[in-house]
Amino acid sequence: MSRGLFSNEAEFGILGAILRKPDLFDEISSKVAVADFHDLENAALYQVMIDCNAAGVPIDVVTLSDRRQNLPSGQPTIALASELAMNVPSAANWKAYARIVRERAVLRQIVDAACVINDTANEERPLSEVIAMAQQATADLRDLDDDGQQDYYKASDILPAVIDTIDAKYKKTMPTGLSTGLEKLDELVRGLRPGNMVVIGGLTGSGKTILGLQIAQHVTCKLGGSGLAFSMEMTKEELITRGLASIGGINLSALDSGELEDDDWPRLTSAAGELMNAQLFVNDQAGMTVARIRSIARQCQRREGLSILLIDYIQLISAESSSNRSLEVGKISTALKNLAKELKIPVIVLAQLNRGSTNRPDKRPRPSDIRDSGQIEQDADVVILVHKDMESEEGQNGITELIVGKVRHARVGSCLVQQQGKFVRFVDFEGQPPSNEEVEIGRSSYASKYGKGRKDYE
Repeated sequence: MSRGLFSNEAEFGILGAILRKPDLFDEISSKVAVADFHDLENAALYQVMIDCNAAGVPIDVVTLSDRRQNLPSGQPTIALASELAMNVPSAANWKAYARIVRERAVLRQIVDAACVINDTANEERPLSEVIAMAQQATADLRDLDDDGQQDYYKASDILPAVIDTIDAKYKKTMPTGLSTGLEKLDELVRGLRPGNMVVIGGLTGSGKTILGLQIAQHVTCKLGGSGLAFSMEMTKEELITRGLASIGGINLSALDSGELEDDDWPRLTSAAGELMNAQLFVNDQAGMTVARIRSIARQCQRREGLSILLIDYIQLISAESSSNRSLEVGKISTALKNLAKELKIPVIVLAQLNRGSTNRPDKRPRPSDIRDSGQIEQDADVVILVHKDMESEEGQNGITELIVGKVRHARVGSCLVQQQGKFVRFVDFEGQPPSNEEVEIGRSSYASKYGKGRKDYE
């Protein structure tokens, strides 16, 4: 094996550092695993150290030898431990040794993964199977970028930044989060915050995709941010066509058929100009896994910077294995929440709902209606449910309720928006909402109280 794939000197340095300064063990063991050692003797000695610590026994030459007399080669444990204790001059550089050992361990994993991929390719299997095997082989590779992160922080170290943030928000010099572009929704969720997973749930045809894309377009076209949208349902051309309809206020059917009116062309030109200048990136590949989404998102963030990430939708993400579907979707959900924290941006995740809400008298969905896994609701920082009752006059006229069923930093609530179907967008509702009495007796008649814009409804 190439010398570049391991470093005995660094492995000796870690073991010697623990022997010279045993109180470093907890910190070192949180960063280096037994599997990171290349040399079997070194790995065995490190395992003995772990065993001693777990048993509450002090780590030194004698206790290690007492715990295990001989290493795999037959060499006495006391011999190697004594040599390391004497020959490692200082424990001060243990962090450098640990990074070297971890780097070489990951390099070996990469080589092993490449061998698996090569063997699979040479077996003349279908290309899709080779790609799936490659993704599986590389899924467990650890990310070295996390190595320099501090494991814990003292409250007093965090406090100044928190106070500065609160002061900036008080003075209105710092937004609480990204705007959705809908005033009443912003009042409820108080902005889309970095590190948050925002789940937008709805039944088929409710408008959850419209809302998700509209938010991404608002962030990139109006706020000057950068966004990446993964769509596993629509093609990239369909996404951009919808963007032109939404931004330009152009009938989507006219764009599809090419039967544009004279006054559509200026709006189309204006919308195309906005999208041309926007930092909006799309991916329409089918069969995406979380590992692939994470890889592309990280790459896009490094190259372009990212303000927001949109995934349409979670139940279409391919699982790494074919085990219990609920468990797999739960793992996908947790991975997306971790991705939001890692990228430090809001991640909008669209999700299908089951049809349980249609059997309720009010037909209003709840966060627990999210299909396939309750873990999605648990992981989400914000859950927005898109509800349009097509059996009612209001629903048929596009009145849609956005139900904020969960929000960690504010109170739950709901607001009304108007869906402009032919423009594939939502706008703030300008009509008169129903009274509590009307809602309670199920005879709300606010469809007759619409304000302006009725001609835009479908």
